[in-house]
Amino acid sequence: MSEILSKGPERFRQLIEKESFQRIVRHKGDYIIRQEHDVTEVYWSAAAQFILLHTALNGKTLSLGDYYLEDNFFGEIEFFSGNPCSFDVVATATTELVVIPKERFADILLQDATISFWMNHRMANMYQSSMNIAIERSLYPLKFNIIKDIVNRWTSETRSLNHVYMYQEAQRFGCTDRAYTRIIHELIKEGLVKKGEDNSSIIPVNLERLKDYISQSQQ
Repeated sequence: MSEILSKGPERFRQLIEKESFQRIVRHKGDYIIRQEHDVTEVYWSAAAQFILLHTALNGKTLSLGDYYLEDNFFGEIEFFSGNPCSFDVVATATTELVVIPKERFADILLQDATISFWMNHRMANMYQSSMNIAIERSLYPLKFNIIKDIVNRWTSETRSLNHVYMYQEAQRFGCTDRAYTRIIHELIKEGLVKKGEDNSSIIPVNLERLKDYISQSQQ
């Protein structure tokens, strides 16, 4: 299985190089895909940095995370489902996208089982990651989710950055600015975190105590 997964992106990149697909550029803040819009093409990027957002009918917005992914597709889920996109996908850095017509994308998947297997593996991983975030944020208190996010940020190999504006951080937890700020103030008073020099980043003071909080909450 690992051999197939390692060959998939290489074969797809070779295919992209051979064909003259249209290429478009999205800058920071530009939409790659918009919620409730039909997706008429599939996009691929060698490297993309973006945020995934969902806005409910009541106007509340939930962010399902910031991502930096290589060999990433956009619109492939809608390609299979035939439904409009459930999320806004917004670029957080300049990204070049290769535009693949739906008919050609279908041909590629039918002609190359290795590419199909690799792409579906990525889709499954993204689905599980997004669902895990959504489930935890629904079933655990806000303080738990903020602490876990801080720990993940400072222990993962690819550390993501805090948003500059407080409302953007609050969106990531589906809460108000006031609720998010209240939890951060609590953590600062408890000596668990502090604000960075830019006054927007949150820096852990005691990672072990934060990890202990998570463990105790899950028992």
